[in-house]
Amino acid sequence: MDDELLATGIDELEDVFYIFSADGDFLEWNEQLPAVTGYNDDEIGEMSPKDLFSGDEREVIGETIEEVQERGTRTTVQANLETRGGTEVPYEFSVSPLTSDGDVEAIAGIGRDITDRRENERRLRSLAQEVRNLSMPVVEIWDGVILTTVVGSLDTQKAERLTEDLLDRIVEAEAAVALIDITGVAALDTATAQHLIDTINAVNLLGANVVITGISPDIAQTLVQLGVKLEDVETQSSLMEGLRVALTWQGVKFE
Repeated sequence: MDDELLATGIDELEDVFYIFSADGDFLEWNEQLPAVTGYNDDEIGEMSPKDLFSGDEREVIGETIEEVQERGTRTTVQANLETRGGTEVPYEFSVSPLTSDGDVEAIAGIGRDITDRRENERRLRSLAQEVRNLSMPVVEIWDGVILTTVVGSLDTQKAERLTEDLLDRIVEAEAAVALIDITGVAALDTATAQHLIDTINAVNLLGANVVITGISPDIAQTLVQLGVKLEDVETQSSLMEGLRVALTWQGVKFE
């Protein structure tokens, strides 16, 4: 491949690309590095990677570089890159050794801005906390994602009402994913398990996917003993993990 064409391709990357020597001097970088940091090419040429970080972050980057040099293996690290103006931007860096005859002669990698990912994580935690305080039986917690919580027993009357409310909300919100949290269910009997299965089947008929959360080890064992099979249903032990799965299905990216 033509060197000029390769350089153009690297410059077109949305991520930061870099190569620095074993001594810690920048050798190559794409246009994103000066664009993100605010330093010009001449200034970057006089810097080491650690100069783009401060405090504990600087120490973490230094330790990561030493680890790659000593082990000769690729790794990733997250740290806040500090721009010329003092702004800290969360980044995830891949750090890969470039070796010759077994010796690390340089280190190359990609740096990716994870600001949006961090914000999604924060919103996910906030959502989980809000859900814990909800009194409504069925709510839309994200675009295309609804949640219902089951507390106590699930008798026939309660199950019918729950299913009806859930299906109505799916249609109203045009939801693609329904979370059913059973953290508040202390015990599960055959009738309750069957009501749960019936609800899942009804949701699937509307074309929505189901995530069951809050299945404790005791309930999981009970389901096995009752012969209830959930192979085709996504299950998670906690609401937090269930939210992560549901939002991932909706295209939200997390770490």
